[in-house]
Amino acid sequence: MRMWMIDPSKMCTQHIVGEHMEIHKHRHNFVKKHSISGRIKPIVQIEPLAMKKRHDVLVKYLKNHKSPYTLPDLSHLPKEELNAKVDIDYSYNDLISRCDKCGKLK
Repeated sequence: MRMWMIDPSKMCTQHIVGEHMEIHKHRHNFVKKHSISGRIKPIVQIEPLAMKKRHDVLVKYLKNHKSPYTLPDLSHLPKEELNAKVDIDYSYNDLISRCDKCGKLK
């Protein structure tokens, strides 16, 4: 699971939908207090505190959205995981290396 954290106008629909679905799927891990260390190191792939905000940004690009998101309690996370930030430049370069559609959007 990863959050691209890229401006959705630069992402194809498939990656917008995928990131949206992953945010919902990952909520379960927070509720169950599963470790997220593998999503923080060696490369930060998620921003726990930004899940709700990112969800709400993505749904503006989705038709017929019917799955609201509520951020669960994150107090169990270590401070470095709770406050982790995705490197957007790294994320963007990774995404466009994987997807021709995203690479053509500006």
